[in-house]
Amino acid sequence: MTLYKHELKLNRVGFLIWLLGVLSMSAGCIFLFPLIDDSMADMSDAFASMGGFSAAFGMDKLAITTLEGFFGTEIGTIFALGGGMYAALLGISALSKEESGHTAEFLHTLTIGRCGIVTGKLLAILTYLCLFDVVAFGVFAGSAALIGESLSMKCLVCYILAQFAAQTEIASVCLALSAYSKRSSLGLGLGIALVLYVLDIVARITEQADFLKYITPFSYSNATDVFVNQGSIEAIPLCIGLGVTVTSIFTAYFIYRTRDIAA
Repeated sequence: MTLYKHELKLNRVGFLIWLLGVLSMSAGCIFLFPLIDDSMADMSDAFASMGGFSAAFGMDKLAITTLEGFFGTEIGTIFALGGGMYAALLGISALSKEESGHTAEFLHTLTIGRCGIVTGKLLAILTYLCLFDVVAFGVFAGSAALIGESLSMKCLVCYILAQFAAQTEIASVCLALSAYSKRSSLGLGLGIALVLYVLDIVARITEQADFLKYITPFSYSNATDVFVNQGSIEAIPLCIGLGVTVTSIFTAYFIYRTRDIAA
């Protein structure tokens, strides 16, 4: 519990920076919607007929002249990418920072053991991701109400839950890598999140690459699909993602418990 509280305190500044950065951009786009609604009416059909570009961002499925369409194609992209990158940074630095910062020797003198260390850091990661998404839900719903528009609460809740699952998957994969790494590789974490996002775009553009949707968590957490399907999330990619999450967490425990760690 002491380590958990320490991790929360240690990461609170980063949490606030990412939260304000991602949600200010997202809320800003929502507040801009009434101002650009009329101008988008003429561009909606053009955007929907741009082939691969339209498919990549869901403009062929939702009309951007509605708030739900604008949210799915624009705001959802900002939040998904920002949340995924934040989750990757939390996971990739969680365990490796102790060794690279030469604090591992002190940490391992505590009575909690290595499994306790992983548990404390994992709980801190999940706490911040949960707070990130809960605040986001409030900001999205509140911003829509302030401009006199509405978002389907069912779809919004399902989207936030899907985002939490995707962020947890990314964080858990990075946590397993962090357990193996001797230094905090922030670039690797960001790279993983960006590559997974690009894989989702490729899967949407090219039918031959459709199998990629089973690899990237951005496929089942895509805002456009959630709103088009009225809150339904594709089951197979989600189950695969949950399997990856569980496997990665167990891998992090196994690697960190058995490897030699420098002081």
